Amino acid sequence: MAKLFVFGIGGTGARVLRSFGMLMAAGVDIRCDKVIPILIDPDTQNADLNRTVEMLKSYRRLHDVAGAKSGFFQKDISKLADIDQAGAGKVKDTFTFDFGGINQSFKEFIHYSEMDPDTQSLMQLLYTEDNLQSPLTIGFKGSPNVGSVVLNKLIDSPEIRFFADNFRKGDRIFIISSIFGGTGAAGFPLLLKNLKNPDSGLQNAGDISSALIGAITVKPYFGLQSDNESVIDSNTFVTKTRDALAYYKNNLQGLQAMYYIADNPDNPYENRPGGASQKNNAHLVELLSALAIIDFMDYSDADLSGSTLYHEYGLKEDSREITFEHLYDDTKQKINKQLVQFKFFAKYYKDFISQDKGKNYFKSLNLDDAFANDGFHKELRNFLENKQWGFYAWLKELSVNSRKFSPFNLNTDNLNLLIRDKPIGNTWLKKGITHDGFVVRLNKEEKNQSEETDPRRKFLKMFYNVTEDFYNNKVPSI
Repeated sequence: MAKLFVFGIGGTGARVLRSFGMLMAAGVDIRCDKVIPILIDPDTQNADLNRTVEMLKSYRRLHDVAGAKSGFFQKDISKLADIDQAGAGKVKDTFTFDFGGINQSFKEFIHYSEMDPDTQSLMQLLYTEDNLQSPLTIGFKGSPNVGSVVLNKLIDSPEIRFFADNFRKGDRIFIISSIFGGTGAAGFPLLLKNLKNPDSGLQNAGDISSALIGAITVKPYFGLQSDNESVIDSNTFVTKTRDALAYYKNNLQGLQAMYYIADNPDNPYENRPGGASQKNNAHLVELLSALAIIDFMDYSDADLSGSTLYHEYGLKEDSREITFEHLYDDTKQKINKQLVQFKFFAKYYKDFISQDKGKNYFKSLNLDDAFANDGFHKELRNFLENKQWGFYAWLKELSVNSRKFSPFNLNTDNLNLLIRDKPIGNTWLKKGITHDGFVVRLNKEEKNQSEETDPRRKFLKMFYNVTEDFYNNKVPSI
């Protein structure tokens, strides 16, 4: 297996990668050695972007401890700088594309004042005054005609050149974008065009142009509140989508797999064009979009050797509140077990483990001292409980949209009621899950992991194996 480069363009790209990171934390499998996310958004203050970056940084630190066989946090998610084997330091040590602080308006960016009068008149026909005066520091405010000009310089950036220098035959590429905004709608076709150009001037351009590339285009799935002070009007999303789809039909070339997803918008979000105020709740559409990345990697090279494969996502049953029961078997097989295991682990770690002082496994791992002094446990607690971007926050956000994804009862302390609509029965054949039962299994598993010398990795393996045993032997079929 080789590397997978994932370009997340705009706010939607960042939000999809947040859900992707949560799936990877839970141990969902993806068929590649390493995932390298590259977030592209000129709005560096965008809260959705920064929440994803913080989550990915935390994930990376936990993976460095967990290794490749712990179950949780097992997949290597790296920054571009992490694959700099030569140590040349050509790119910044971050998951985000560096736009170099374009602290100027679009008018300044195109050097409008230096144009002759005829060219200025043409610019006034092509762009509104708001387009011209708009500060690029908050993105393109739903205007792909602006974004296409700015993002056309991507090919000359240090990040793209560094990506090309480190691309190897057999690596794959996946692109995430929305089609109804500005950054994603403009960035996707431009990026694809440059990647598929064997004469782009990039290092390894031949291997890149022949690489297997997948993409998901996210169609409208939320609306925005009306705001006379904002230039973004969600009533235009459908029109923009139709226009962009018509363009894509005739101009997108070289994709091996194309995924589409949408939802009927309801309960509109606050109208925030960008910056720190743009913080939207995680959405089921973003979670399902993350699954497109995994699905693309499930295809063999031979499967992707013909004409473009097109996919749309559908639920088994339509409902405003989605649980595991509403998903088709293919989706269930990818995520059910892992999410349930990770939720049991997160719940026990948050609410029960502090009661285990004096238990055999607790003493053997010296957890009293580790909780107080080991940065790993502080990082793990942050990943699970951070109120801005953590696992619990992500689950809560998914459960409060008008299209809810709520497979878990988030407010129960009863481990047998953790999975919504699937209580774990306590019968003579199958006993339920109790705190004492958890301790018995952890004590046994700590002894089984005697060959593991790193107590932190041992800790994660223990909980993965114990929760897997519970899932296989106690959880009803879901």
